[in-house]
Amino acid sequence: MEAFLHYIWARRLWARLIPMGGLRDARIEVIDPGVLNHHAGPDFFGAKIQIDDLLWVGCVEIHHASSQWYQHGHDEDPAYRSVILHVVELDNRAVQHPAGEEMPTCLLMVPETLPQESSLGYVGETMLPCAEGLRQVSEDLCHTWLACLYRARLGRKAGLVEALRHRSSGDWGQALYALFVRYLGFGLNNDAMERLAFRLPLHLLQKHRDQLLQLEALLLGTAGLLGYLPEGERRERCREEFAFLQHKYSLEPLPADTFRRARTRPTNLPEYRLLQLASLLTKVDLLGEDLQRVSTLQALHRLLHHPLDETWCGGKWRGDGGLSLGACASLAINVLLPYRRAWRVAYKELRDEPSPLQLIESLPAEENHVTRLFAEAGLTPRTALESQALLELHEGYCLRDRCPLCPFAERCENTLS
Repeated sequence: MEAFLHYIWARRLWARLIPMGGLRDARIEVIDPGVLNHHAGPDFFGAKIQIDDLLWVGCVEIHHASSQWYQHGHDEDPAYRSVILHVVELDNRAVQHPAGEEMPTCLLMVPETLPQESSLGYVGETMLPCAEGLRQVSEDLCHTWLACLYRARLGRKAGLVEALRHRSSGDWGQALYALFVRYLGFGLNNDAMERLAFRLPLHLLQKHRDQLLQLEALLLGTAGLLGYLPEGERRERCREEFAFLQHKYSLEPLPADTFRRARTRPTNLPEYRLLQLASLLTKVDLLGEDLQRVSTLQALHRLLHHPLDETWCGGKWRGDGGLSLGACASLAINVLLPYRRAWRVAYKELRDEPSPLQLIESLPAEENHVTRLFAEAGLTPRTALESQALLELHEGYCLRDRCPLCPFAERCENTLS
């Protein structure tokens, strides 16, 4: 079953990877297996594969047999054009990209000593191997370890801010804008949104802050999503505006398959999020003190909640279209706190910095498959600090088989043995 192969790939437990077809005799090294995809699309995102002297970054698709690529219709799905490696147990049919070139393929050899049944709990993520042990962890140890995990996570997120600033030639404003737009993807389209933020920089949008229609045209047109807007006069006006602005600024829209849409709720579709961004940019200065100094979720919600133009409301997009309280909490966690941390680290202003624990602990805990996994093991997060810490624990320890390095391991050793 593919879930078993996902387990082997994610934890690098293969006996051997054998390059096939045009890769035959090539040297393959898995730098990073990527992140398992829980939505429609390729199995792993953000994988880094070294093939001879060339580093490839993209998606990995895993099948029992290579012929399943065509059986599952991946050859007709634009979401699979970003696949850089096809990993299979049986290479029974040559696979080609839509452009005609051969799909890089390798055989994954399953270790004979690895029983398939023993890994199903990991793969299906229906339980943690240390579930019983976690119930015995003291509250003091739990609080201390989760606080450490959150600090580590905040540091990593601040590192992303610094990386964005480097790409922005030191421009803090562009870095904040890119980070904000990235997390408007809300997981599913983060990378695509970040690409848009650099294809359509902040300084260009600021020239049109007083014209909502032009902001909508710029954002949706450059994203290649104008055709997904509801039909009507407003959409045609957006097309006309973008045609003019595209020529004026020499804009090149992103490829049609950049954004993921399958099995997505209407209010999380990329065109909807970009309409929200356009509305927000006419009302809020991302570089202003109001956003930088906001200290509560309620205040942030008041600042960022701006209804869409009435043209877009109704039908599948119900309500006024403003960002929800939950969306604002996510932006506080992933944008405001990391940005503030990166700024203060860069300018060595940590002495007067409010404790990040105080800020994050005022936000509600997130709910996702990881927090539910820990909740079933008796560790239910009460605040966003704890939910973020559990995400860090899961990504940095559980998925990387680093259980012996986890302070919880002492309580869990009976379960792991």
